[in-house]
Amino acid sequence: MIDRQVSMHVLPFSSTRPIDWLLETKTKVPFGIADQLKNGLFSSLPIFLGGVLNATAVAAIAAWRHPTAAFIGWLLFEIILGLVRMAVLIQGKKRLAAGQLPPRAVSALLSCMWALSVGLGTSLCILSGDWILATIACLSAAAMVSGICMRNFGTPRLATTMVLLALGPCAISGMLTREPILPIISVQLPIFMLTIFSASFALHKMLVSWMIALTDLERSESLTETILRSSPDHMLILDKDYHVIFYNRQRDGSEEGGLVGKNWLAGIAEEDRGTAQAALESAKAGQSAVLSLGLATDPGKRLWFDIAINQTSDASGRLIVVARDITHQKKSEEKAIWMAQHDALTGLPNRTLLQQHLDETLADVGRDMAAAMLIVDVDNFKAINDTVGHDGGDALLCAFAERLRAAVAEGDLVARTGGDEFALVIGARSEKAVERIAQNIFDQLRVPIDHGGRLLECGASIGASLIPRDGTTRSEIMKAADIALYAAKTGGRAQLRIFEPGMMIEVERHQTMIALARQALIHDAIIPHYQPKIDLRRSEVVGFEALLRWKDHDGQLRTPDMLSAAFDDPALGSLLSERMLQKVLDDIQHWSRTGVPFGHVAINVAGADFRHGGFAGKVIGNLAARKLPANCIQIEVTENVFLGHGASDVERELRMLSDYGIRIALDDFGTGYASLSHLTQFPVNLLKIDRSFIQNIGISADAEAITSTVVNLGHCLGLEIVAEGIETPAQEAYLREMRCDVGQGFLYARAMPAKAVSAWLDNFNASDQIAIAS
Repeated sequence: MIDRQVSMHVLPFSSTRPIDWLLETKTKVPFGIADQLKNGLFSSLPIFLGGVLNATAVAAIAAWRHPTAAFIGWLLFEIILGLVRMAVLIQGKKRLAAGQLPPRAVSALLSCMWALSVGLGTSLCILSGDWILATIACLSAAAMVSGICMRNFGTPRLATTMVLLALGPCAISGMLTREPILPIISVQLPIFMLTIFSASFALHKMLVSWMIALTDLERSESLTETILRSSPDHMLILDKDYHVIFYNRQRDGSEEGGLVGKNWLAGIAEEDRGTAQAALESAKAGQSAVLSLGLATDPGKRLWFDIAINQTSDASGRLIVVARDITHQKKSEEKAIWMAQHDALTGLPNRTLLQQHLDETLADVGRDMAAAMLIVDVDNFKAINDTVGHDGGDALLCAFAERLRAAVAEGDLVARTGGDEFALVIGARSEKAVERIAQNIFDQLRVPIDHGGRLLECGASIGASLIPRDGTTRSEIMKAADIALYAAKTGGRAQLRIFEPGMMIEVERHQTMIALARQALIHDAIIPHYQPKIDLRRSEVVGFEALLRWKDHDGQLRTPDMLSAAFDDPALGSLLSERMLQKVLDDIQHWSRTGVPFGHVAINVAGADFRHGGFAGKVIGNLAARKLPANCIQIEVTENVFLGHGASDVERELRMLSDYGIRIALDDFGTGYASLSHLTQFPVNLLKIDRSFIQNIGISADAEAITSTVVNLGHCLGLEIVAEGIETPAQEAYLREMRCDVGQGFLYARAMPAKAVSAWLDNFNASDQIAIAS
C-alpha cells in the first residue's frame, strides 16, 4: 500500500489513469500472470541498454554532423532520460526482489517519452537533408521498434503506443521531404505499424495462453507432488532397469533421495528377492502385481509392506510401485496369533500350541522312544487359592511356570493347558530320562514360593506317557498321560506315575461309576433304604439311618460302592445328595401322616454339598415346605469336611442347621484326620464309632481300648455315642457294658426300603414285648 502511494505521489492522479490503461489488456489474465507481464518493464536488461545506447549514439552522430541546438538538445535529453530510466529500472528490480510493488507507471511513462524522443529525433534526421544520417536514424529506429516489441510483449498497449510514438513522427516527416520516394514509404508506415500492432496483440494473447497453461501445469504438478508427499503410502517410480527415479517420502529415517538412483531389488531381503523379481516382470508384461514383503531397516527392526506394482501408461517402460506400511497391522496380527496360542497369565504356550507341537513331534519320531509328554497338576491348588486369594494363586502359577521352564532342557515345550494343569513335551528315550526330569521338577518345587513375605508350599502330581510307545496319535498320547496323572493323584499325590496299560482298568472303573451315577439320576433309580438305630439301654428303636441304594438297568439293587467316585465329583455328588434328601423327606412326610413311629432319620452329607454354599438353607426350606419338625432328621458328616480352607463355610452351614434344631453327628470318628478341637469348634451332638473298631471287639484289645476311650470321651463332652456295624450279641453286650447309647447293624436288621419300615417296627416291638413277658 505504501508503494502504491509513492507511485501516486510521483505522478498526479489524473496522469495515472492513462498509464494504467497502457499496462492493461482486454484479454482476461489471472492476477499473478498480469503482474508478471507488467513486471516485464524491469526485465530484458540487454534490450533496454541496447535501445538507450542506440538512441544516444544516433543523437551523438546527429549532433556531431549537425551541431545545431535541436540535435544537441536531443543528445542531452537522451542522456538524461537514459540515466533516469536506468535509475528507475534499478529501483524496480530492488523492489521486486524485496517483494514490493515496482514503479510501473513511472517506467511506462519514461518508456513512452523515450519512444517519442526516438521518433522526434529520427524525424529531425530525415528533415535535415543528410541522407546518410537519415539512413542511420531510420535503421536505428527500425531496430529499436523491434526491441520495443520484444521487450514489451507482455503489455501490448504500451508496445503499440511506443511504436506509434517512434514511427508516427517519421511518417509525418517523410511526407514533408522533397525526395519523391519518402512519401511513398511514409504511406506504407501505417500499414507496417498496423502489422506490428496486430502481431504484438497476437503474440501477447499466445504468451498469456502459454503462461496460463504453464501456471496450471505447475499448479497441477505442485498439487500432485503435495498429494504424493502427503500420502501415507510409499510411492516410487522405477526405470526399465528397476532403478528408483522418484520417491515421494522426503524424510522417513533417511534423507531425500536416499533411494533415488538405487536398484529397488537391492533393498529387498535375499529370501524375498525372487518373489519381488517375479512381481516386477509381471508388471512389466502389463499385469498388475500385488505382494507383501518384510523389509529389514535397522538391525533387529523389520517393516512390512503391502505392495502394488503397475506399468505406466506411456511407452517409457517405467513402473509405479505403491507400498503401504502394514507393520502395525502385522504386529497386531502376530500379537493376536500369539495370544491365541499362549496363556495370558504365564506367557506359556496353551493347549492349541501344545497340540500342534505334539503332532509335529509324532511326525518326527521313529520307532525308538524319543520324547515324552508330562502332565503336571498343582496339588491342593484350590485350597491354596482360597487361602491366599486369587492374586496369590496367580503368583503361584507364574512361579510354578518359571520353575517348570528351569527344570527342562532348552527346546522342550512347557505349556499351560488350563487352571492348575501344565503339560510338557520333552526329549526322552527311556523311563529313566522321564524320572530324571520329574525329579528336577520336584527339586525346583521343594523351595517354597515367596508371595508378599508369605511362603507358599507347592507340590505337584505328574503323569507321563512315552512317545511313540504309548500312542501314535495326539489323543492317545494325551489320554495316556491323563490316565497316569489320575493314578498319581489317587495314589497319594506329589509323585510321578508313568503310563501302564493296567492303569486303564482303574480309569475305566472310575468312568463307569460316573456314568452309572448319571444314569441312576436320569432314570430316577435312587432308592433310599433305612437301617434302624437301637437304644442299647432300653432296646427301643430311636431312629433310622438313610442309606443310598440304586437299581441298575437290569433292575438289580446295588450298593453305593459302585458309585463311590461320583460322590467326589462336585456336580454329581451334590445332585446325588439332593435326590436322596428329597426322597428321604418324602418318606418321612408319608410316615408322619400314617403314624409310623420312625423317631428320626440320619442323612449322610458329603463335603461336595458344602462347596457351593446354601446347603443349610436348602435343608431348612425343604423341611418347612413339608411342615416337618427339625428333630425328624439328623445330619451326618465325616471328619474330612472339617479340613481345608472351606472349614469356616462348613462351620457356618452346620451352625445354621444346629440353631434350627437339627442334630449333627460326626460319622466314622477315629478313622480320619480331625483333631479333638473340632469337637468343640463345630456344633457336634453325636459321635459314631466306625464299624472297623466294632467288628474287632473280642478280637483286638486295641479296638476295645479305642472303643472304650471314644465312649468315655463323648460322654465327658456331653455327646451321644452311636456304634455302627454291630453283628453279634457279644459286641452288643460289650457296648452296653461301656454304656454306649445307640447301636445299629446287621444284628438288628439290614437296610430296608421305606415301605418295609412300618411292618418291621411292628415285628420288632412285638418281639420285644414277648421278650419282656418271658
